[in-house]
Amino acid sequence: MSRWAIIDDAAVKTGKNSAVLSAVRAKAVSNGDADPLPEYIADTVATLRSAVSVANQLDADATKIPKGLKGLALRMILRRCYSYLELPLSTDDSKQADEDKSYLIRIIDARLKFEMPDNADGSAEMQENGMKVEAVNVPARRTGRDRNNGL
Repeated sequence: MSRWAIIDDAAVKTGKNSAVLSAVRAKAVSNGDADPLPEYIADTVATLRSAVSVANQLDADATKIPKGLKGLALRMILRRCYSYLELPLSTDDSKQADEDKSYLIRIIDARLKFEMPDNADGSAEMQENGMKVEAVNVPARRTGRDRNNGL
């Protein structure tokens, strides 16, 4: 059984989400816009993968996220759909959005570990976090009174 989930149209079209997605697509067609859902999905998956990559190994498939984050991903996508439709969030949805933000911060702070990927990718998707800076034309350090003219 797969430990990481693919977030795609089929995953997003669950339950009450299908009516919201239909409304988003209808509005996009009426405005002459492209369907925004693929962009919402790609952005959400990229955001979650970059957060997870801080302390976890990623799956080689760039469309997969840990199954434990599937609900968070679906809520993030749904909120973007509400925004596109210019619908306000309910009080419960606003509270859930705040909880999701704090959860995402905990992931980024490397406090959470997730399932091992199905097909681990040996190379990191994100840049290394340790920068190596090489100093150029830096004078030799002078220490001690005898080297600093008695100062």
